[in-house]
Amino acid sequence: MKHVAAPLPIDVSATCRGYPVADLSLRFDDVIEENYDRMLTRIRTFAAERPLPERVSLEIGSNRANFLRQLAQRYPERFYLGIEWRKKHVDFGKENMLEHGVKNADLLQADATMAIPILLEEGQLSELFILFPDPWWKKRHRKRRIIQPQTLDLFASKMHQGAKLWLRTDVGTLADDFREVLDAHPEFELLPFEQMPVEPFPRTTREVKILQKGIPVHTLYYVRR
Repeated sequence: MKHVAAPLPIDVSATCRGYPVADLSLRFDDVIEENYDRMLTRIRTFAAERPLPERVSLEIGSNRANFLRQLAQRYPERFYLGIEWRKKHVDFGKENMLEHGVKNADLLQADATMAIPILLEEGQLSELFILFPDPWWKKRHRKRRIIQPQTLDLFASKMHQGAKLWLRTDVGTLADDFREVLDAHPEFELLPFEQMPVEPFPRTTREVKILQKGIPVHTLYYVRR
């Protein structure tokens, strides 16, 4: 029997006056609006029904949300949002959150580059997690990688000064490419070693499998200037 995930409970306090308001008036060009009509409607409906707090921690590519769920349990005073492209993973992740009684996190099925401009205001983003993204091996597909100058422009516009960007990958050449792009961006700088978190983050399902195989994980920490 197929399980359908119920919506996560909304913290009524998040709807109080003074919290940021999503930009529901934002529209993309006509081609995007037509081709992504259902997704954009889903994003705008989420924005209208789920007011986000003043500070948001975001994971792009949250998969089944095991990492996000563990973080939300560890830091109940923070709010976590996961954006994932695949509906089946979002449904699983929502059930995962509900089963563990997590109320300070939510998930949205969408393209992050379209959701972020609508959902978040300037300075609202305090943490951004991108864990084991698709490497897009072929040269002609590299423009689809999540870390690009234009996506960093978008992230930086929503992050407050001092906000953190955390990256993990098991592909060494991808880590090198990410670092090259990030080092060249004026709004990001590599976090000094002494400021890196002492307590490790939860392991994603993929990371557990990778470590069991003895494959090294490359971690990059950057801070918004």
